This record gives sequence, structure tokens and C-alpha cells, in this order.
Amino acid sequence: MCTFITVFLPSTLPHDTAATVFTRSGRRLFAQDSPSLRAAVGLDWQPWLSAAHCDCGTALASARAEPAWQGDAERWRKKGWGEAKIARALAAQLARHAQEQQKRRDDALGDASQWLQRIDALLQAGASRIGLLVRDYEGAVGARQPKPPERHWARARLTAVDLLALAPGTLHWIERG
Repeated sequence: MCTFITVFLPSTLPHDTAATVFTRSGRRLFAQDSPSLRAAVGLDWQPWLSAAHCDCGTALASARAEPAWQGDAERWRKKGWGEAKIARALAAQLARHAQEQQKRRDDALGDASQWLQRIDALLQAGASRIGLLVRDYEGAVGARQPKPPERHWARARLTAVDLLALAPGTLHWIERG
């Protein structure tokens, strides 16, 4: 299973304009040939993939996927460690985990901020709105897919934290304003 980000752009927005926005930020646009997605949004919209292979590990819609921390107390008890030693080791392990989680959050916010810049550039280039769909696919990306539920956002109210908390499988329309 792989995660893909589909960007829905108005068919009237020139491809080279949109491609330039993505190229400047280290991404490219690839036309997504999905009859079911085209049928879901209409002929006025073109779905594009923003990565050649997949977007696994993307920050978008990642807030719900935070791994849980599990200590090693039981394993250490089986080795005969005392409770005081276990408590010290768990505290150190928890501190390392918290640092790792903070770095992941910082990296995710950086990635989400780049997406906000792309969104702003596309809206400034003439798109009245754009769509983002973060979806996991088990088969081909072009395979028949159910129509995704939709949510609408005003760009002025959309933050990087909102992008991290996007509902996967939902088509998020981001509109000027």
C-alpha cells in the first residue's frame, strides 16, 4: 500500500504555470489518469500526482499516524533489573522518544509550510481553488476509486497544522479568501 497526494487544479490553469510552482519546490506534476476521480470532480478539474513514485511518509494528513511509545520495562524486569534502574532507563528512553517526536513534528510542519507556499502560488497564478486528496492505494492509482467525501477550506484560515490533520481519503478544497 502506498500513499499518494492528488492535486486537483482547474483545467483552465496552464500546465506550465502549475508545473513551475511545483518544480521550484522540488516536486513535479504527473497527470493522474483516473476516470473515477475525473467523474467525481467534473471535467473542469484535472487531477495531478505530485510525486513520481509515491508520497509515503508525507506530512499531509499525518497527525493521526503518530507512533505510540512503548517502554522496555517488562523486558528489563525479566533480565532482573531493579525498579529504580528501570525507572531511570524508562525516563531516559521517554526523553529520547520525546525528542524524536519533536523533530518529526518540526519536519512535518516544514513540509506542510511548503505545501502552503505551493497552494498560495497556485491561487495567485489564477486558480480560484485547488483540491488536495491524500489517499492510500493498494493497487494502481488509476484504478476505480469511490467518490471521496469533500471538505472546504478558506485559504486565510488554513494553517500548516490543519494540513497535518487533514482527513485521509477526503478531498479538501482550498479556496481563495
